[in-house]
Amino acid sequence: MVLQRDTTVAIWGESIPETNIYLSPSWGKNITVKSDENGRWETHLETTSDQKTHSLQIKSGKDKINIRNILLGEVWVASGQSNMEMDFDYCCNSTDSAQQVLSNDIFNNIRMFNVKKRYSLNPSSDIDGRWVEAVKDSIKSFSAVGYFFAKKLHKTIDVPIGIIHASWGGTDVESWISKKNLTSIKKFEKRFITAQKIEKAKISEDWFSNLKQVKMPSAGFDLMLGTYFERSDPSIDYLNYFLEDWKKIDFEDEEKILMLDNYDNWPELELPGSLQNINGLNDFNGVFVIKNEFFVDSIYNNYSIDMGEISLGWAGELREFDFYVNGTKIGSTFGDENSTYSSKLGEKYRKQYKTYPFKYRLKQEIPIENIKTGRNEIAIRFIGSGQISPITISSKGSGIEFENKWRFKVSAEIYKQLSDYSYPYMSFYLYNKPNFSLADRPPIVSYNFNEPSTLFNGMISPLIPYTMKGVVWYQGENNAFRHEEYGELFSLLISDWRSKWENDFSFYYVQIAPYFNYYNSNAPLREVQRKALEIPKTGMVVTLDIGEKYDIHPSNKHDVGFRLARYALKNDYKIDLIDSGPLYISKSIHEDVIKVFFKHLGDGLVLDENGYSEFEVAGMDKKYFVADVVNQNDFLEVFSDNVKNPLYVRYAWSDTSSASLFNSEGLPASSFHTENE
Repeated sequence: MVLQRDTTVAIWGESIPETNIYLSPSWGKNITVKSDENGRWETHLETTSDQKTHSLQIKSGKDKINIRNILLGEVWVASGQSNMEMDFDYCCNSTDSAQQVLSNDIFNNIRMFNVKKRYSLNPSSDIDGRWVEAVKDSIKSFSAVGYFFAKKLHKTIDVPIGIIHASWGGTDVESWISKKNLTSIKKFEKRFITAQKIEKAKISEDWFSNLKQVKMPSAGFDLMLGTYFERSDPSIDYLNYFLEDWKKIDFEDEEKILMLDNYDNWPELELPGSLQNINGLNDFNGVFVIKNEFFVDSIYNNYSIDMGEISLGWAGELREFDFYVNGTKIGSTFGDENSTYSSKLGEKYRKQYKTYPFKYRLKQEIPIENIKTGRNEIAIRFIGSGQISPITISSKGSGIEFENKWRFKVSAEIYKQLSDYSYPYMSFYLYNKPNFSLADRPPIVSYNFNEPSTLFNGMISPLIPYTMKGVVWYQGENNAFRHEEYGELFSLLISDWRSKWENDFSFYYVQIAPYFNYYNSNAPLREVQRKALEIPKTGMVVTLDIGEKYDIHPSNKHDVGFRLARYALKNDYKIDLIDSGPLYISKSIHEDVIKVFFKHLGDGLVLDENGYSEFEVAGMDKKYFVADVVNQNDFLEVFSDNVKNPLYVRYAWSDTSSASLFNSEGLPASSFHTENE
């Protein structure tokens, strides 16, 4: 455990109602406090700054608790969504590799408390988790950003550092704000779920909880992108990481696939059709097998199965098709970039992004050794949902008729309600119960961790009033498409937490990184985050130089953590350094040139040595053109021959922009625009 040094810290608990509680800290005076009529008690202890290892004894009657291995140091809360959550088991780092850290780092005085994921409809007081020392392999479970933040602080100020980590991937900012304050925004008053919905959701959850659960990697899209595109570290192979976990999955349907007989009682499948409408469910997303037969009189070369044009829906989850002929697996779509695409959209998608489009046409060759004269059985296992066209088999360009209608068997379903989600995993629920019938499955009604206030209730409320120095935050990706409201919500989050702790603590956050799939929402969200710097005692880390435009989860968490630490070191620990990259403050127009002024220059502005420009200028028509830039050290001159009377300037204003402007410390400038001035 780490307690905040040189202050008064809160200590609380539960006991028998109206009994005396005796606290004996090894570093100070003994204290007696009495529990209230509900058994709740709370008191405060003065802490020191010595570097000893301490203990705390708590007694009530014959009951006694001894808390050992307590350090007095600096305590910070690290929170947000997946980029804060990502640990060393998942995240490789381009500067300090995961293996390097796990093999070499030994910091007994850095400790992390991982708050167990939990969402709740009402504020909780209990919390699960334990303090872990940063010693080699134990660091594996740490938030990578949180660890590098703590490491930089510890190595600079040489005191124990405690990180309380409470993050959950894929979460909206409103789920981290208390209901009392969130309802001050009228639109959220109606978003809190009703008792009726809770009752129906419980029926769904209870039904699925009786099925066998198998964890599945859920970030296939990002992981494949990370492999197919250039990355800051070419040695990082996310796809192999993903495949290892994927290969471990047992769907318990292999036997069904290999059986040549005994599927006449399977329901018929109408093609073309929607995979979501299996057995009339309308919302199906999971695993099922389809089967049919074809006959050949004699064996020829070049057998292939053509699935026509397939619509996958949202590609953020893995869609896999496995092919079996006569009980032998002949191929799988996963990781295959050699499919034949049928649409112009598909071709464009493939050329631009080198991965699956939302629609494509798949042909699978059938090895001749898997064909036999007479009856042949073909089986296809689908994972996911979407729209499927008629399936055909051909040899030498001539079609071969299927003998029967396609029949299907569902073996598993993806269900997202249960609260055991851990990035990047979801769960299959296997339909393996005796006498199972899909007709018994209730409609899926769910509420989850993205309901307003649920994560505040489950993961933040129990931390209050644990005394800490401040907060580091990395979230915003999930709100990018609602960037108009994010400014109000983010400001509310900060004020909400400060009011709950009754402490105007420092709040440092990370601006979201470039990513191609934001549909022009990335830069506006970054602008909202930049303007949040108007809130006192805040600081923002810019990631334009370390983002990976085809991966929403950049691998470099080292620099993110270190940059967050710079803010704390300067503002909270009074270390003389530059904490921020250049931030836009004003402009002036001089005929055809706009002068742009910044703060946090260090010894001056630095333009990228490759000479490219992320600056654009526009006139009254707001048509932007790439600008030429002249660096005058403490300001820039930007202009374009295409704009004779420039009025507006913007920088890094696209989803995938990268940094071209830095200060002398190598810290990148934030994106900005001037249209609203």
